[in-house]
Amino acid sequence: MLHLVLTCLLLSVASGLSMRRFLLPYFSGGDLAEKSAPVTIVASAVFLAAVAFTLSDQDLWAKTVILILCLSLAAMFDDARPRLTISFSAVCLAAYLGLRTIS
Repeated sequence: MLHLVLTCLLLSVASGLSMRRFLLPYFSGGDLAEKSAPVTIVASAVFLAAVAFTLSDQDLWAKTVILILCLSLAAMFDDARPRLTISFSAVCLAAYLGLRTIS
């Protein structure tokens, strides 16, 4: 049970913290340098990987919980310090992949 809760938490943090930066190039405004920054590229990779693992590995109720937590984290955290946020998101995804290989 703890393993399931931990995997849901790690996936939701990884996708929630990188969602804002992933969506940045799709909205108008902002400069081109910010939209094509390496942080945005890493955030896009982390977000897409977290969503792919959520859809492929989790049950229906776990997908719902991850989606709710992901959206609430994306709404709570701003993009003031993107390097710290995206690096923490990548660490959470790496921890999930470590747990996935163990079980």
